[in-house]
Amino acid sequence: MDIPSRTRTRFAPSWARGLAALLLALLVSLGSAPPGMADDKRPPGAAKGRDLSLQQDNPLLASPFEPVEKLRYDLWRELPKADKDEAWNPYRNGAAVYLDPTVLDYDDQIMPLLHETTTLSHTGREAWAASVVQVDPLRNYLKRAAVQRLDHAKMGELVVVSALNVQYDKKRHSEDVIQEVLDKYGIGDAAELLGSSERQHCSRCAGLYHPDTPLVFGHPFDISVREWVDRKAEIARARNKVAHLGPDAQLKAEKRVMAKYARKVKLRNGTAKDKLVTDLDEARRGLEARYGGEPDPAFSVDPNKCPPHGTGTQSQGLQQTLVLAAAAKAADPCADAEDTDTAKGSAGSATGLGSTLAGPGMGTGGIDFSSMELRYLSDPGDGSGLQYSFSADFKPLKGDARTATGRAALFQSSDAFFVWLSLAPQNFWVNLNPDEPERIVDDRLGRTDAGKVMLEADLEMKKTVGKLIHPHSALGRKFWGGVRGDCMSFRNWILPAPASVHQDGDKLYILDAPLDVKMETQYLKDNGASSARSCPEQDKATEDHNEALFRDLILPRLKKAINTAPEYAELRRVHLARVAAEWYRELSRTKDTTYGDLIDSGDIDTWRSTGDWQPTDTFDRYVDSYTKGEFKVTDRTTKGDTTYVRSYVYGGVDLTRIPLKTVTDDRFTSDFAGLPQSVGRSLNAPSAAAGDETVWLGSPTPRQAKAGIGAPAKREAQEKQEAQEAQEPVSSGTWALRLLPALLLAPVALLWLRRRRLNNARRANHLRRNAVGRPRR
Repeated sequence: MDIPSRTRTRFAPSWARGLAALLLALLVSLGSAPPGMADDKRPPGAAKGRDLSLQQDNPLLASPFEPVEKLRYDLWRELPKADKDEAWNPYRNGAAVYLDPTVLDYDDQIMPLLHETTTLSHTGREAWAASVVQVDPLRNYLKRAAVQRLDHAKMGELVVVSALNVQYDKKRHSEDVIQEVLDKYGIGDAAELLGSSERQHCSRCAGLYHPDTPLVFGHPFDISVREWVDRKAEIARARNKVAHLGPDAQLKAEKRVMAKYARKVKLRNGTAKDKLVTDLDEARRGLEARYGGEPDPAFSVDPNKCPPHGTGTQSQGLQQTLVLAAAAKAADPCADAEDTDTAKGSAGSATGLGSTLAGPGMGTGGIDFSSMELRYLSDPGDGSGLQYSFSADFKPLKGDARTATGRAALFQSSDAFFVWLSLAPQNFWVNLNPDEPERIVDDRLGRTDAGKVMLEADLEMKKTVGKLIHPHSALGRKFWGGVRGDCMSFRNWILPAPASVHQDGDKLYILDAPLDVKMETQYLKDNGASSARSCPEQDKATEDHNEALFRDLILPRLKKAINTAPEYAELRRVHLARVAAEWYRELSRTKDTTYGDLIDSGDIDTWRSTGDWQPTDTFDRYVDSYTKGEFKVTDRTTKGDTTYVRSYVYGGVDLTRIPLKTVTDDRFTSDFAGLPQSVGRSLNAPSAAAGDETVWLGSPTPRQAKAGIGAPAKREAQEKQEAQEAQEPVSSGTWALRLLPALLLAPVALLWLRRRRLNNARRANHLRRNAVGRPRR
């Protein structure tokens, strides 16, 4: 029995049409326009925008380009010496997109975006960064409605993403790189407030922006919209003019017009490139002067009194200038003069903390510099200084992003560390008591910022107590409702609680260093002394009851404030420096250390307070508050009559003893597994583990910086970035390419199976062979 021929001819086109439709769908997906371009009605040509070259000689110095040039500068510091020119390559265009934080999701978009590039993302030929910038310098470039919306929301910062193009890849313009980042975090064009580009945005990249988004550029580039229209019209006229000569003549006429405009565009693009060479060089020199002028050596010595290379303890000890500065010299100050130029701009020139704090401004992502605390210290013994690393909170748009705040926090920690080394520990106390004006603070400690911080914290503690026991608050009413008698004394002392630390050779990790608050009875008992009764006219039972009431209701909240409230941040900072100094004292007993000769030297001249503050200033403020009743409660009523309750708020801060609680290797490995890696990376660049809201900012010793200790950290950062890229969402076109072999294999397999089936049929009985219509071979 034969199968009708029409059945066979219908079968072949059926699967062929299906395959053709599948391939067509693939081609459409591969060639689809970027988001926002498919329905774009704008005419071809470079994007219309504001040409800033008409307003100033070097447009790259204008505010809209600052993140782009900062990206170039950071890349310049990151790249090895042989590749540094790549950061200022005029053929690598830079662009930036400014985003409205009021329309972004803080946890799902802002936080992860800024967390991904604390400084910059640099993998292969791609470079981009996300940061926070202030609104004020950009107001004249934004739409009025956007400015009004930001002002209404009291939002003074914007999020900005900047990028460089991938050279020789026509599909990876800087705007493409930015768009990939925005797509990754689901950020649409509704969040875009401003777009900037060193060169005028090309026709294709213009479609990546919403038509209403204002654009600015540094230099004209490519063919303009007007020229595109004029060229099209001129081509039509030229073709019509020679139409009678035939198609070949028309094609030649069209090519002449195209060549004319190509020469014009080539000249314009060449001019833009030449101007960018000059502009970028000026921008680089300006940024180097602004960010590269690092204030002081990091844990370093006076370069005029350098020790021999490799020495441990410094013989000059007290005569050295020992200043810890975050943005310290990258090059070794003890290096020979002829090595200075070589060290400058070397691969190891930028430290994590130095590169972040070297310049003013807010282009540092979301780091809250007011939360900086010393958490790591090491003395590798190269004689040039110490390694150190600070932790800081990651709070985009919420914390204090001013680098000046970070530098102040760093100097405060460094000065306190050296003060704690130089003075004897028994002098590390302050006391505010109106009856003891002669016993406020040790004379030498009172001449330092560390002493000032302790006194100010003592005064702040008394104010905090006053707020907690205020009778107009719920807690205050509960407290005074339980007070007995007509006298109440609050004698509290701030003391170090046991600090959890881990030591790994010459490395110290400060894992936890809480402060404690004790009432004077317990404080004196712990110090082997007896306390005089504050209210002698009251019986001891009443005094014990009031103290127990205070300990149960007020003390826990007071302790929490001292360990977490912003007003005590400086006290926590100098306390951490005290913990580090205590460990360093112990280390110096067993080995030669860089600053061992400073211990108990008594010389604090280098770290004396530079202002006109005196300890009596804080004492007088305390007495003034005390006598004016700030710490007295006078409106407690008894049976309708007012009873005046005398309240005394004394006490102080005592850092004379630092109990250290060592964390074992096993527990450190299990509970803090990634900490050494985070600290290690921080020596070269800001380091933040995925999902962690802590940023690490560190610095190697000056000699290590010169040798390029950060190179391994750079490799780790690159590997991390590559791993992140491997996990990024894949576009439809990429999926189509990946699936194409498998999709083509399916119809091929069907054809093979069908042929095999037919061949098998031919081998069957003669009736089956007749049915398939072919003779058996």
